[in-house]
Amino acid sequence: MFDIALYEPEIAPNTGNIIRLCANCGANLHLIEPLGFDLEEKKVRRAGLDY
Repeated sequence: MFDIALYEPEIAPNTGNIIRLCANCGANLHLIEPLGFDLEEKKVRRAGLDY
């Protein structure tokens, strides 16, 4: 199993895609704050709708 860490991610759509990738692969994702966006943003939520 992989652990993926994003240090201060700034681009919500890219982070959403990585969230989806981790969900599909069973990898652990660690988001290190501060984030450059709100996790409730539509673009981030949409990327993880099916997971």
